[in-house]
Amino acid sequence: MRIISSGIVSFGLLVPAFVAAQQISGRVLNEGGKAATHVKVQFKSKPGIVTTNTEGKFTITAKELPDTLLFYSAGFEPYNVIVTDKTVTDSSFEIVMLSTRSKASITTPVGGNNHINTIRNTSPKTITSTTKRLVRLDSLPQSTRGVLYKSGLLRAAEVCDFNKWKMWEDFSEEEFKNLSDHWGIYPIQRYSVFVQNKDHFAKAGQPVFLIDKKTNDTIWSAVTDNTGKAELWADLQGLKKEAGHIIASPGATDIISPVLFADGINKMEVNSSCVMPETVDVAVMVDATGSMSDEIDFLKIELENVLRNTFTEYPDLDLHAGSVFYRDKTDEYVVRHLDFQTDLVKVLNFIKLQRAAAGGDVPEAVDVALQSALDSLHWSDNARSRILFIVTDAPPHDESKEKIFQLIQRAAAKGIRIVPVICTGADRSTEFIMRSMALATNGTYVLLTDDDGSSSLHTKVTTSFFNVEFLNSLLERIIRQMVIADKCPEQGEVDIFKNTPGNIEHIRVVADPGKKSITIECKNHLKEIFIADITGKILLRLASGEKQTKWNVDLSAYPNATFLVKYITVDDQWGAEKFVLGH
Repeated sequence: MRIISSGIVSFGLLVPAFVAAQQISGRVLNEGGKAATHVKVQFKSKPGIVTTNTEGKFTITAKELPDTLLFYSAGFEPYNVIVTDKTVTDSSFEIVMLSTRSKASITTPVGGNNHINTIRNTSPKTITSTTKRLVRLDSLPQSTRGVLYKSGLLRAAEVCDFNKWKMWEDFSEEEFKNLSDHWGIYPIQRYSVFVQNKDHFAKAGQPVFLIDKKTNDTIWSAVTDNTGKAELWADLQGLKKEAGHIIASPGATDIISPVLFADGINKMEVNSSCVMPETVDVAVMVDATGSMSDEIDFLKIELENVLRNTFTEYPDLDLHAGSVFYRDKTDEYVVRHLDFQTDLVKVLNFIKLQRAAAGGDVPEAVDVALQSALDSLHWSDNARSRILFIVTDAPPHDESKEKIFQLIQRAAAKGIRIVPVICTGADRSTEFIMRSMALATNGTYVLLTDDDGSSSLHTKVTTSFFNVEFLNSLLERIIRQMVIADKCPEQGEVDIFKNTPGNIEHIRVVADPGKKSITIECKNHLKEIFIADITGKILLRLASGEKQTKWNVDLSAYPNATFLVKYITVDDQWGAEKFVLGH
């Protein structure tokens, strides 16, 4: 291993097991995963020094525990780890030592998963243990000390306004008006559009435009998602223009008199074959200011786990991952980014080396970071889905409101779906602007929460019909919903309903492919009943009288695809049954 003091070079220590009660065997790796030789290892109370061999391996014996284990090599900050447990039997940890011009970091893999937590280089790091858990870091919150943090512990909830018939019910009229006026954004007038080909299969990646009839100016533009759907917004800036609208798309007949979502779905046809793009872009934009310091280490672990699992789950897709970290305009840096990579290791290493610091005031440079995410990351021109997770606890600065609107507009036009992940300390104003960003770009909204009763540190969920999930599982589900698609006829059926509610009322759905209609039957009264797409997004609400148990539904405006009948029982439980239309 070459030691270059002027650059950032790192190596890791893997300790798979304790050979005896006081003997440690391990292997030191460099950042590229190769053996790191000539790294000195010694206990503070014992004079003997061992050096890693040509395979990066070493064995060292502790005279008495607790003791401090030292790692050092020329050109690097010395690194100290306090070993306190005499009975460790199945544990491992990995450290990353940077050059003398950088800070030190520590990673803590368990069960083969490498996780990083950036730490202050001001005091020794303590290793404690139960049978399976080994590392305690001095930078972790007090409530987690003494326990190794792994992915799958943070809890979160999704507030998907597209999965509700009426949006913003959890805001009072006055609150909604005040926040809309403050941010200059009014997500009310929504046009939903299905684009399909001549054979009635959904068309993904198709640009769609909402045009002012009087001026012929484009008011809003979007790109159809993996279900062939686009969301268009009229008067999002609240200018209250009295104008009619036209919906247009290349290769399709204009819709001269489109209907707002409450009155139905707009349908367009294009002359193209059934082709579903295989490229998927996933980027994470992370607030790295000081207010995030109590959560950023946890979140980096969760994001790493999500990206690893996503790349594993979709080996046949052309997956690209990128990242943006940001602070504020007077800090050490404002934005750092890594462009899209097909090599996941490069992205994970970039995320691992970031840490939280600086900031000070509540608003942060969200506008600068979002502009970097749109311009510095090279989003694919032809993609099934483009997803941008924004992890933050703070809103943009007030003076950037107009710029934020323009950036949201650009994101929608590029087909980039924004998914805010909101952390501890965010207020209702932050929630409003972030939910608005999600709506405007056909995304969804996520917040860390303790509504499952685990603790009381995170934001309370104020909307109805939410489920508390593990954050990593929730983010993977969102990616799945934005990636899955009905395959073309020659490709066969795909199983896409891993997180769909069960058919608890045992409703029966019979599709009539010739007429593109369905009949729904249920023995019991249903409080609400909807037609939804494969992601759960509500498309149509059906009338539900107290004694009604049968519905005949005309779906001629919908493409050939798999859909859901979603319903709410009289005791407020969600249920669903899938059906296939036109296949």
